[in-house]
Amino acid sequence: MKFEKAGAGLPEFERLFIRVFLVPIVRITMNWTISRLLIKREVKIIKKLLNNISNKQLQQEMSIKRTFAIEDNSRQFSVNEVLEHLVIAGSLVKDVIETLSKEQEVEFDIKIENVKPKENKANQLEDFLEFYQDYDDFIINLPKKQSKMTKAHPWFVSFNNFDWNNFMFMHTFIHRRQIEAILNELKRFENE
Repeated sequence: MKFEKAGAGLPEFERLFIRVFLVPIVRITMNWTISRLLIKREVKIIKKLLNNISNKQLQQEMSIKRTFAIEDNSRQFSVNEVLEHLVIAGSLVKDVIETLSKEQEVEFDIKIENVKPKENKANQLEDFLEFYQDYDDFIINLPKKQSKMTKAHPWFVSFNNFDWNNFMFMHTFIHRRQIEAILNELKRFENE
């Protein structure tokens, strides 16, 4: 199966739906605390999903069907590659939030192809859980003032620090669904 190159993006209708509908709804319905609690909930779900999964299974790449908000290139990841992507992208988002919270300009480009996994290592779950604990500590200690400064997401709109924190929840939620799809494919593969 041939996949599109990294950074090719989402189908135009999906991107427009997110930009015109989801982003405004999230801005209205979320606050710092709700986003933080929803991120923690997603991490807890992921940890539970992976409770009895072997290292071999965590590292096995599986092709999944097209999933909402997952670009084509990411459809052949292993669970560990999804976790690595969440850590890489999350670290970038954390840096963006920190910079915008100081009302400073983010001077680096955000490119989807730069946040793709590279290692597929055995202990990625530990790194994932450690990163998300660090992120939670960071958000707890961050002054909850929405920045005037913004940084554009490569596919959507410009986000301030608050929007990027909301994005962290949505991003983690979307990739948790990807992990579930990979686990379902692993089960199907083993039952054949």
